[in-house]
Amino acid sequence: MKEVLKTNGLQIGYKGKALFPAIDVSLFEGEHVALVGANGSGKTTLFKTLTGNLKPVSGSIELCGKPLEDYTSNERARLFSLVLTEKPDDLFLSVFDIVAAGRYPHSGLMAKLNDEDYSMIESKLQVTGILPLIDRDFVSLSDGEKQKVMIAKALVQDTPIIYMDEPTAFLDYPSKVELMLLIARLAKEEGKTILYSSHDLELLMKHCEKMWVVGKGRPLLVGTPEELEGKIFEVE
Repeated sequence: MKEVLKTNGLQIGYKGKALFPAIDVSLFEGEHVALVGANGSGKTTLFKTLTGNLKPVSGSIELCGKPLEDYTSNERARLFSLVLTEKPDDLFLSVFDIVAAGRYPHSGLMAKLNDEDYSMIESKLQVTGILPLIDRDFVSLSDGEKQKVMIAKALVQDTPIIYMDEPTAFLDYPSKVELMLLIARLAKEEGKTILYSSHDLELLMKHCEKMWVVGKGRPLLVGTPEELEGKIFEVE
């Protein structure tokens, strides 16, 4: 498999103080990995570091064989996209408006959409199962539908890597399962590399492919749910 992300001796934290020992991990094309840990264990700090929004205490991060810091902001926008817990609250934004915004790294200074952009938007709305919602107001959607819109937005950004912050938060159980299945399908069929954080251990044990488990002061653990069962500590 193609390696798309690699860390070497990576230590994360603030003001020169590392949260836990150095991290040496890789992400590969078509892989979906759950980042698991208690609140305050360092999940958000790790995401901020991997996306270049926070400098490492030490060590390095490589994306597609090149140091993260060597990429411009626009180049980074073509390498990874983000699905955050915060959602747009503008009453006048439609599903199309939000998903189309994901094309910004490809649409030039005038942000004018072309035929390729429209085709990409329709395709990813279809992939996420929400094409019939294209003209709906975003605020009128259910939490599960809103999350699919944000994932479709990340997909039209057309990046090899997608980071998701608590994508199953605030969803009912059937919607959580549906979203986990969607993540697995996007990795397998779309070739996306997906790293997502989650507290839903019961769900992860059934549907997760691989886990990264973080805990303050402890080495990061990497393995399948079966390999890590019994080793997952202090996770709410």
